[in-house]
Parts: sequence; structure tokens; C-alpha cells
Amino acid sequence: MTFMGYRGNYPSKPKADFDPSPRYVQPRVSRRTMLCGLASAFLPSSAPAQHSISTPAELDDGWQIASLAEADLDIEAVRELISSIDAGISFPNIHAVLVEHRGRLVLEHYRPGLDWAFEEPLGVVQHGPRTRHDIRSVTKSVTSLLLGIALSGASEQTLLLPITDLLPHSEDYDDRLDQVTLHHVLTMTAGLSWNETIVPFNQRNDFIQLLTRPDPINFVVSKELREIPGDRWTYNSGLTELVAGVIENLTGDPLADFARAVFFDPLGITDYERSLPPAWGPGSIPSASAGLRMRGRDLAKIGSLILHDGTWQGREIVPPDWIRTSVFRHVRNTPWGPPGVYGYGYFWFPGTLLSGHEVIRASGWGGQSIHVLPELGLSVTIFAGNYEDGGTEVGERIVGRLIRALN
Repeated sequence: MTFMGYRGNYPSKPKADFDPSPRYVQPRVSRRTMLCGLASAFLPSSAPAQHSISTPAELDDGWQIASLAEADLDIEAVRELISSIDAGISFPNIHAVLVEHRGRLVLEHYRPGLDWAFEEPLGVVQHGPRTRHDIRSVTKSVTSLLLGIALSGASEQTLLLPITDLLPHSEDYDDRLDQVTLHHVLTMTAGLSWNETIVPFNQRNDFIQLLTRPDPINFVVSKELREIPGDRWTYNSGLTELVAGVIENLTGDPLADFARAVFFDPLGITDYERSLPPAWGPGSIPSASAGLRMRGRDLAKIGSLILHDGTWQGREIVPPDWIRTSVFRHVRNTPWGPPGVYGYGYFWFPGTLLSGHEVIRASGWGGQSIHVLPELGLSVTIFAGNYEDGGTEVGERIVGRLIRALN
């Protein structure tokens, strides 16, 4: 498969007419989140262990290990960052920070904290290398990688096909969707009526409605086509479920089986969970937009795939052309993050940090994130428990401190 020809259909610079209205206002840190941070700061733990910096453990999980000194990271600057994280005030309820530098895991820090497994409160969890954690909407970025594998050998013109042509039972869908292509779905510019940014989540929120419908794909394609596809970016988790349907239709395999065979097993990822909303039924696709729970070291492998053009320890997992296409800034701006920093690719947020460094971000509610900085050879994976207000800005500040620590 090669998608290099696809770039010829779209300009090398993002189109100026992609200028979405900021429909999402970044919430301030809530009282509950602040209390969670304070609680985590006073959880039982010895003071020396909180601020010590040790080389990540050798766990026979495929990671090459190195020290901060070998990575040329300022040890005292990293120690100060970890101290701030452990204090729980400036960086509330952070559960894990893992850093890869040029193919080697150089930092792995965990903290106890209040956590949830999607809608189930877990109380205080002693997070560690073998602890699974919600990754929330980072699941979308994983789904994008799975689609790239499923499309291996396909023409780049597949991205320009109507989404309904690629779904099972395509004859059942309304002709109005013929103008919505796979590209529109992947860039969240499909033009469908959808509002997922109502906080707190309630039955007015389309994502909550999606979870309570028996057929997620039918629910999404039945939405009104309100805008011209390609005109506006609107965050829509339902579009990821359409991509899951495309993957199953292209491969002939259930999504979970396909993902295990071509993605998780080759990466050595065996301890993970996928949620299936009860209303969807046992024969449905698992949640492809927010349903994964993984270990930190395993999620860090996803960042490593982006950093190394789809390879893990020298083995190609995802076609490199798909990596380049999926992290390309197809949409100029999104309202998620500092103004003008992030655009949108194929379920990834490519952008330019205020420091001037190019970044590729996967983002999940509560502060789950991967930040890949290719020019620095850096990938940062973060788990957090800030589910009330999203916690999306905390990762940027941690990454900024790590950039400054890189000599």
C-alpha cells in the first residue's frame, strides 16, 4: 500500500478554509480535581521514593532501557518535575509518566491516585508497571492504526470512497451519505449533526446516546447531514465506530480478533481490556472510540510506532505511508488545546507547540495522552484521573518541562 499519491489530492499545506469555530471551551480546574490532587499528595508513600529517579525496570516486554544521563536529560530538572507531580497541586492526580528517547525507555514514574474504569469508580489505585488504565479517546488513535493495517495493499483512492460503500450492508444506507468519504470520517469533517461537548455528560450528549443504542453504526449514519462534508471539524466519537465497521468489512474478521492478530500480539501486548457497552449486544463491535484499558509501558509502544514510522524493534507493524498520512495536518485548527497549536489528522492531533516543536498527540478524557516529538526523538505517555474537567492541558505542561530538560 502507498498513500504518497494521496497527498497530490490535497495541498502540502493545510487548506485555509478549514477554520473551525471553537465549540469547546477548555474548563478550569474543578474543585473535585483539585481535591483529588490534594488527596494523592497525601497518600501513603515514603518521601525518598516519591522523588527518586531510577532507570526503568527490565521486564522482558521488548523495551530497550536507558538512564536519563544516557539520554542526555537533565536529571535535576526531571527530579523537580517529578517532585511537582508528586505534590499533586500544579499537576493534579497524575498516575503515570513514561518517556521514550530515541528508541529507549528512559523514565517511568507512577503515582497512586483516585481512578475510574470508564463509569466504575475504583477508589485509590496503586498504579505501577502492571496496572491497566483507561486510555479513553486515545483508543481512537489506535483504531486509526488498525485501519492503516487493514488498508494495506489498497489504493489511496479508497480514502475518497463514500463511507457507506465501505460499510457492511451498504445498500441499506441513504443516498445523502454518498458525499461523505472515508477521508471526511477520519478527519471528523463529515458534516453530520453531532454534539459531544456537553459537559457534564447527559442524555443530550450524542456520545451518551451512542452508548445506549443497540446498533452504534446505524445510530451514527442516521444522523442528519447538517453541513457540507469537509467544511467544519466537529468532534464525533461515533465516526470512529464507523471506521471499526469498515475494518471488519474489509478484513472479514471481528475487530477484536483482527487487532489482536496484527497489532497487539506483534507488539507483545497481551494484558489489555476492551469495553463493550451493554446496550450494543454480544455480537457488536467493541467500543473503538474510548474502550481500551492498557498498561503504561504498552501504551508507550503506540507512541513509539509513530516515532519510528510504524516499526517496533525493527519490525514493521503499521505501513509507514499510513503513519505519515494519518498524522498529517489535514485540518488546520481545532479548539482542543492552546489556540492554533493543534490541527487534526486521522484520529490524531498533529500540531506545533508554542516552543516551536512539531508534535503529534493522542488525547483521552481525564488527561490520558501520548505526545510524540519526532525532531527530538521523544515520546511522552501520561495517565491521569482528571475525569471531571478533562485534564487535557496538564500533558502540555509536563511535555514542556521535559523539552527544557533535554540538553
